Amino acid sequence: MTPQNKAQEPPPPWGEGAEGEGRADAPPPRATKLGHGWAPAPGEDRQKDRKQTKLRAKRQRKEMTPSEKQLWKLLRSIEGVTFRSQPEIGPYVFDFGQYAARLLIEIDGAIHRLPGVQANDQAKEIYAVANKFRVLRFANNDVWDRPAWVIAQVRAFLDAPHPLPPPRKGEGV
Repeated sequence: MTPQNKAQEPPPPWGEGAEGEGRADAPPPRATKLGHGWAPAPGEDRQKDRKQTKLRAKRQRKEMTPSEKQLWKLLRSIEGVTFRSQPEIGPYVFDFGQYAARLLIEIDGAIHRLPGVQANDQAKEIYAVANKFRVLRFANNDVWDRPAWVIAQVRAFLDAPHPLPPPRKGEGV
């Protein structure tokens, strides 16, 4: 083989070469350390950073409104059901949640009448429904004026059959 022909040959495939050494410009391993943490493999999405959501939920747990405190007392009176306060579902924080029934509860005060807040509430509810949750909304006044009705509504949602969880990857329906 002449030097001219050798220059025109394509390089050997990855992992092969002179005496099995492989190519010097081989790709990096599947996961590589790039400064802070691990980078995903090519074609994979990065995991979302939910640190801000977690901090917001923690702050909201400490600074509950009077209506939220009252509903929290009412929810804790329901026998055999455990609710979470300020659960994070994706990038959103809901007021209360019951994961086994896939139920999320929101309390709406006067601020929820503003257009920007309504748009956020709608996006929040769409995200929850897309992730197989049901959303139950109450007004602040309902918690104070009709507590028995609020508990009846929550119990009705808890007793109703909830949608099946999504199939596991590869199972399909």
